[in-house]
Amino acid sequence: MLVRLFPFLAPSRIKPDFATRLRRLADDCERLELGLPVSELELAKAPLLEDWAPTVMPQGLRLVGYAIDHPVVGEGAVMTSPLCLADPEGRWVRTIFRFWRLGNPIALKDIRRTLRTSGVIRADEAGSEDET
Repeated sequence: MLVRLFPFLAPSRIKPDFATRLRRLADDCERLELGLPVSELELAKAPLLEDWAPTVMPQGLRLVGYAIDHPVVGEGAVMTSPLCLADPEGRWVRTIFRFWRLGNPIALKDIRRTLRTSGVIRADEAGSEDET
């Protein structure tokens, strides 16, 4: 029953490298639990996410934004895999699959303008342009 509602839960959807990626995530969690920072080299290799905003999906909290230097996408609009960890100073997040460097989040007024111009919300629902 759950798989019909949430197809991503089906064991048939497990990718071959999923266990390896989870082990890497566990290793990163252990290092952070010991108080060791994320290395600057690791962050330098991580893709950058600009103009990002959080979104809640059935799989968990994710970020949508514009990726730069992503190993698969290169540059372009993306939605991250579910978030597992976030830097308290806002420099990075760790998803199930990788670290991301965080650039600037998208401004609330820009989200409203995009929703209004795309017809998702009416102009009178968009709120004040000077809100951030």
